[in-house]
Amino acid sequence: MTALPAYVLTTPCRDERDALPGLLAGLEGQEHRAALWLVVDDGSTDGSWEWLQEQAATRDWMVAVRAPEPATEYLGAHVARIKRWGLEQAIRALVDAGGQPAHAGVLDADILVPPDHYRRLAEALQSHELMGIVSSIVHSRMPDGRVVRERYQREDLPRGGTQFFKVACLDSIGGLPPYPGFDGAANVKARLRGWRCVLVSDLEAVQVRETATRFGAAAGYARKGRYAWFLGHHPLLIAARTVAYSARAPRSAGFHFARAWLKEAAGGGERCPDPEIRAYYGRERLKEYARAAVGRGPKFAGG
Repeated sequence: MTALPAYVLTTPCRDERDALPGLLAGLEGQEHRAALWLVVDDGSTDGSWEWLQEQAATRDWMVAVRAPEPATEYLGAHVARIKRWGLEQAIRALVDAGGQPAHAGVLDADILVPPDHYRRLAEALQSHELMGIVSSIVHSRMPDGRVVRERYQREDLPRGGTQFFKVACLDSIGGLPPYPGFDGAANVKARLRGWRCVLVSDLEAVQVRETATRFGAAAGYARKGRYAWFLGHHPLLIAARTVAYSARAPRSAGFHFARAWLKEAAGGGERCPDPEIRAYYGRERLKEYARAAVGRGPKFAGG
């Protein structure tokens, strides 16, 4: 079997002390382990920073650093910039050490990965010269302990929590987009430049909490609404997402999503500065879902 190329990972972290041991254990147990894992502590106050320093001191493949900007917010553009910076620093550090990473990934601090995770993602990237971005599918651990596959995960849209890039693809899109919705924007930019994007639907990662609920479902779905306005989603898609969110627990999710989008629209909220991204979300994604309605569009990996 041909050896897989070297890769680096970055993880932004704020107050994830309880989740970090499981995250580290998962990475240490990889069949294809990262040449370098750079963890960016983003102003933790729960002991995460001290724990990361202790672990990095005994592992030559792990580096813990402080975020390059104040932790004025947790998500949105701030965490996008942290992830972008972390990827750049991890790639540069390995190059400076004499390595040459072919792949680079983001791994969120609250995600647990199986032992074959990065072997399979690397194999997926190596499967075609134009395969640019891949990820695993996400399951979420619910408050009652059940692990549930998240809905509406498209097979052509890798997930941000485990997004894994060919470095050549990452370079061609100018790095991870530094604004809200960065993971989806990266997929769009890559596809516009001829790269393929794939969610490996039988490779499962587990998030220790449901997506968008770290600060409560109301805040999480409101944030989704603001991101949808920022990226330029067509109003028909906003309506469809509102209905979809309202059809499952928590039933109030659609209300919080739509209210936040409407508030941004009424107040002339900021729009994404990248015209390619706005054009895609404003027109092309609507066409994709129209084709899906007649069985000719993108397929969903989750039920």
